[in-house]
Amino acid sequence: MTLTTHATLGAVIGRATGNPVLAFIFGFISHFLIDMVPHGDTGLADNYKIKKVRRKQALAYVMVDAVVAIMFVLILANVKDIVSVRNFTWGIVGSVLPDLIVGVYELTKTKYLHWFNKMHFFFHDFFIKRKGDVPLYYALMAQVVLIAYLQTKL
Repeated sequence: MTLTTHATLGAVIGRATGNPVLAFIFGFISHFLIDMVPHGDTGLADNYKIKKVRRKQALAYVMVDAVVAIMFVLILANVKDIVSVRNFTWGIVGSVLPDLIVGVYELTKTKYLHWFNKMHFFFHDFFIKRKGDVPLYYALMAQVVLIAYLQTKL
């Protein structure tokens, strides 16, 4: 999933829980659950991790994704009447943190995060390894629709 999708879901969770600790916990858990849905990025990840080709393409995708997510969250925070910015924030932090931890692992290859990386990809690849992935274009369009729907719940 894109960081924007995770962040939007985390914001909705933050609003729904009404508690920053619960927002963080449920946002964190939601990351793994929504990552189970095939979302078209397996080819990018495999090219980066396994084949070690098109690394610039994968890194560009991640950077654009991060910038779009940040811009979207800032727009939401400035346009929507957020009841509790604290809950909103901690829901978003919890929902994007797993990808940030995986990014730190990819950069450092530290043994302390290896288990987390394996767990993350267990969920990420749960259905993809059994049923296959969807084309990235379709997955991105579906996520745009999901984001548009979720932001109406804020």
